[in-house]
Amino acid sequence: MATGGCQVVLTTGIEAHRDGSGVVRAAVGLDDEALGELGDPITELRLDDLREAGWTVAAPAEESDGLTWVRLSKPFAHFEQAGRVAAELSGPAGPFRDFRLERRRGLLRTTTELTGVVDLTAGLAGLYDQGLQDALGDAAPALDPAALAERDVRVLVEARLPGQDPQVWEPALGEELRLEATSEVLNVRLVAGATAAVVLALVALVLLRRR
Repeated sequence: MATGGCQVVLTTGIEAHRDGSGVVRAAVGLDDEALGELGDPITELRLDDLREAGWTVAAPAEESDGLTWVRLSKPFAHFEQAGRVAAELSGPAGPFRDFRLERRRGLLRTTTELTGVVDLTAGLAGLYDQGLQDALGDAAPALDPAALAERDVRVLVEARLPGQDPQVWEPALGEELRLEATSEVLNVRLVAGATAAVVLALVALVLLRRR
């Protein structure tokens, strides 16, 4: 990470489990300079709407990277809900769009696919309401790309799909990035059941031959 002043890191990610459930996570990391401009993150970021929508908001905490992080998470019960939960982070005009998590079950394998768009052509506009942007003024994180270029602002998107190591993208400010990630896992129960059936069939065949 760069060592310049006023560092801001925004992260979002989707973690999918084999049973179709999962969790959407988001976080804002601020260095001391950015924190000084912003003030109390819990108050200034106005996260009450997300709390009311079922998000868990952790208290700000300084972590090993030297940034103070505010972390949010919200679980979903079915893959079909993942896109709707992710959309709550940025609203209709925000940078995170069309996130979709799909699962296809075959006889031996289950395939999970994540697709989505991160549109930073307008900077981070849409992540925060206009009232917050007005209150923060020049310190507002929802600035246009030209203004953000003068600060050390990073956006990270992570996917954790079943049976796969985490995949991370870092879209550039001023650009649009389409995300695609795929994983395949064996249907262990089906494979185990098929193996057991084969073993039982072989045992039965041996017994019949002995008779």
